[in-house]
Amino acid sequence: MTDAQIKKVCQNFEIPAQAVGLLDFFFEPEELDLILNNGGKTFTAKEIGSDFAARQYCRGVISKTDETGKTYRLNTFYYFLDVFAVGRREKYQTLPTDTRRKLDDWYFDAYMQTLDSSSDAPTSDKVLPLSEMLEKIDSDDRPVYLNWCDCRTLTGECGLPTRTCITYKNGINSFADRGLSEQIDKERAKEIVIETDKAGLMHTSAMGGICNCCGDCCYLFRAQKRLKSVGKWPASDYMVHFSAQKCVLCGKCIVRCHFGVFERENGKIRFNPEGCVGCGLCVNTCPKAALSLIDRNTQQ
Repeated sequence: MTDAQIKKVCQNFEIPAQAVGLLDFFFEPEELDLILNNGGKTFTAKEIGSDFAARQYCRGVISKTDETGKTYRLNTFYYFLDVFAVGRREKYQTLPTDTRRKLDDWYFDAYMQTLDSSSDAPTSDKVLPLSEMLEKIDSDDRPVYLNWCDCRTLTGECGLPTRTCITYKNGINSFADRGLSEQIDKERAKEIVIETDKAGLMHTSAMGGICNCCGDCCYLFRAQKRLKSVGKWPASDYMVHFSAQKCVLCGKCIVRCHFGVFERENGKIRFNPEGCVGCGLCVNTCPKAALSLIDRNTQQ
């Protein structure tokens, strides 16, 4: 492609500077032609070829414009990267670590721009302890699907499980509609949440589904840190109460906590409740019941 064509592709697909040198990695030649010639347009499957349209929809290059599924538009690189990283995980992981970090930094900043800065709670996400999350799964009769975690796939460095995202989204432009999700039942969903809890992942719920989050890669908690919104967003009903009298100094709470709420200092456990998000991971593994979840509002 000429420099002028590359510039137009980048404009049409809103490709950031961090990805301009990776066009051949992310896109096939016919995809670049599609992007080059369809900026700002809507088009039908018939106009670009039905098989080609179906493949580009699965790959995240295009999205459906309405529920009929007859008309498409170009995606943007922001939404495409999410689909690419999840749908082609093995290829994405072949990128050099430094390159993935730069893309992840850009993506996180773009994610922050999608949040409503005028609200103390820009999304409906809420932290739930394990028992309440299991109850929530039981109470929801919508079809349920399993996805790879896009946060840990994009970042890819904490080493915690990634086949962990449970979603109820199956409408147009969802991972399920693009053929990237596995449909599961409630029992399997609960098994996954229990397994992720044992692995040290927190549980958050929103209208669209359930995330099992770490504190390193998860965009939700990275955004919480940037916004300094612990206890406010994502919403949390609980915080941990620590009984020093019952503590046997095993240190399991230190290992389980993602936010440094517990530290070992002068032969004792130091408790820093201001960082607690109320996930309950530490409570689940305390061998002497020195930890419990209490109502956050009563501590204000």
